[in-house]
Amino acid sequence: MAGLLAARVLADHVDQVVLVERDVLPAAAEHRRGLPQGRQFHALLARGRAVVEDLIPGYSEELRTAGGVRLRLPTDVIVLGPAGWMDRRARGWEAVSATRPLIEAVVRRRVLELPVVTLLEGHEVTSLTAARDGRSVTGVTVRRVDDGGTTDLDADLVVDAAGRGSRAPAWLAGLGYPAPAREQVDPKLAYAARLFQVPAGFSADWTAVMLTSAPPTVARFGYLFPVEGDQWMVSLMGAGGQHPPTDEAGWTAFVRSLRPPVIAECIASAEPTSPIRGHHGTTNRRWRFDRMPDWPERFLVVGDAVTAFNPVYGQGMTMAAIAAETLGACLRAHRGTHRPGDLDGLAVRFQRALARVEAPAWTLSTSEDLRYPTTTGMPAGRGQRVRHWYQDRVGSAATVDPVVADVYARVLGMLDPPSALLRPRVLAGALRARTGAGPAAPPPPRPAVRTTPR
Repeated sequence: MAGLLAARVLADHVDQVVLVERDVLPAAAEHRRGLPQGRQFHALLARGRAVVEDLIPGYSEELRTAGGVRLRLPTDVIVLGPAGWMDRRARGWEAVSATRPLIEAVVRRRVLELPVVTLLEGHEVTSLTAARDGRSVTGVTVRRVDDGGTTDLDADLVVDAAGRGSRAPAWLAGLGYPAPAREQVDPKLAYAARLFQVPAGFSADWTAVMLTSAPPTVARFGYLFPVEGDQWMVSLMGAGGQHPPTDEAGWTAFVRSLRPPVIAECIASAEPTSPIRGHHGTTNRRWRFDRMPDWPERFLVVGDAVTAFNPVYGQGMTMAAIAAETLGACLRAHRGTHRPGDLDGLAVRFQRALARVEAPAWTLSTSEDLRYPTTTGMPAGRGQRVRHWYQDRVGSAATVDPVVADVYARVLGMLDPPSALLRPRVLAGALRARTGAGPAAPPPPRPAVRTTPR
């Protein structure tokens, strides 16, 4: 997604964009080998969907036409946090729920329709090519996956969107640049997901379920979301080493252990339509390319190749969209101060701008993960403990106050920055809130009239 959206932005500024892809891509919305986590639950948060819609007008409607399910959070989604069920009267935001292959296929088709974009399938980038002094990247060397043959591709700008497996640090070292600093926070989390056919005649006043953890004591999550084909995707997650098993008995026992048993009860009579698929490799990790004392011209890094988030918070695809939006802004600003074809200074400007826009998401993800005593990578200092104390109060207020719940939902959807939780109305609600374990009561019903927060 990071590469596709970057290509969409670049198409407005250059004569030709070549997408180098290791996989031979499927014609339909099917799983591919190069996306090992593609069978797990994915979400495009509200901010991400808005950016994609701006870049690809009509995207949401195309996704719905292809089978995606429209819903609004929290009106259509029962969300259980540590303090209880989120108040469903909040306006929240709209989403379209679908599998990752379908989300990607709609974007890919629209991007590849652009006349300046071409796809080089079945190839992988093995190295950067550069000017003799290493100060400027001039292209890449690619290798055919089937027979190992190599070719040099010249380029005025190279964008690395190779994900967690990116070799950018090694390539930079090969050009004589120092190693970038790396930050890591590992909650030791793993996924296991499965698809089910929605039982005939099933009825509920909700469309999706989110059962979140309650650290430090409860480290298990469970999500149930509708996807194309009249199916549910059930995704189980466990932090602190409490990983969901991938065998039938173990997976079933794990889903029954979630508080409360709403997901287990829903799938008890549902027919599985896929095997259980597990996935690890969920560590928060970012390379501080923005802090390097020197950086080669005409080389950009985006997506998980820069910052990879714990996927339980659904930030990855949205941050890929925000990175593309940031790239567009940097290109426009650069064009206003440089002559055509002069790209000097763009790379440094972009990497620093990207670090700034990614910082709130990084703080949110790592702060939550540091609630688990088994998390490694950095300590939970006093500042984190104060942040946790206040967020717990906001979470409690969001169970009974639709205004607080709306702001909370907008922060989770990345429509508002985390600082929005400090607005006077939210602060007042948080300070009045009672904290403690969430009630065992059933989820609140869908509101007859949704409250309009002010």
